[in-house]
Amino acid sequence: MGRLDGKIALIVGGGADGPPNAGEQLSIGNGRATAIMCAREGAAVMVADLNLALAEETAAAIRAAGGIAHAIACDVSREEDCRRAVEETVARFGAIHLMVNNVGIAIGGALLRTATDQFDRMYTVNLRGQFLTMRYAVPEMIKAGGGAIVNVSSLSAVMAGAGIAYEATKAALLGLSRSAAVRYARDHVRVNTILPGLINSSMVRREIGDREARVAPRIPLGRQGTPWEIATAIVFLLSDDASYITGTELIVDGGLRAGEGVRRRDADR
Repeated sequence: MGRLDGKIALIVGGGADGPPNAGEQLSIGNGRATAIMCAREGAAVMVADLNLALAEETAAAIRAAGGIAHAIACDVSREEDCRRAVEETVARFGAIHLMVNNVGIAIGGALLRTATDQFDRMYTVNLRGQFLTMRYAVPEMIKAGGGAIVNVSSLSAVMAGAGIAYEATKAALLGLSRSAAVRYARDHVRVNTILPGLINSSMVRREIGDREARVAPRIPLGRQGTPWEIATAIVFLLSDDASYITGTELIVDGGLRAGEGVRRRDADR
């Protein structure tokens, strides 16, 4: 018996665009790992991604393992796409109970090195898109008797160093989630946010390459996290195991934030 048996899940950003890790046949990112794990736990999954082919890859992997999945293209910067992703999920599966917003981009840099159009683009994708998908999904969840949403933020929401637009939008996502959580708690819709730390995902390998040796010494657990560890945390928050958890943030970072002060103190010795 799976923790998500009988549930319908929409995973926004469920593809994976980047080289596979060593030993992987299929490239795995946080969204793809989450979609696959939701299916393993019994959910029927709608995989949405900007790149339909990548969403199809995820759905195909789920079906090959005996799960139920369908794919749809979704550009979260377009309100019509956000609405259609929710409507197609309900049309194909009959309802929507769970949603994960895993979409995010990183452009620009520090305050004086970030153009206005870059900041606007980051807001549109990293915050407005999540607002839109929730705006269309929450009424359907209420119709279905309740549901759960997990928005994927970043450790950069509470720590500096990743660029002003990225940090600002990821921090704003915490407020977006809390507001929706409190307003719709009586409708049995839970909303939580997960803050991944340094994760060895397909996107990281595409944008940065292999950074394990460089960043592992910063992390108290001594290594980067995996997309499967992020997916495990997300599935927990989606499941009834987290039935009394809403409006909160879960940091999954191997102790990175907690250990920064110790690391800096040791460096000063």
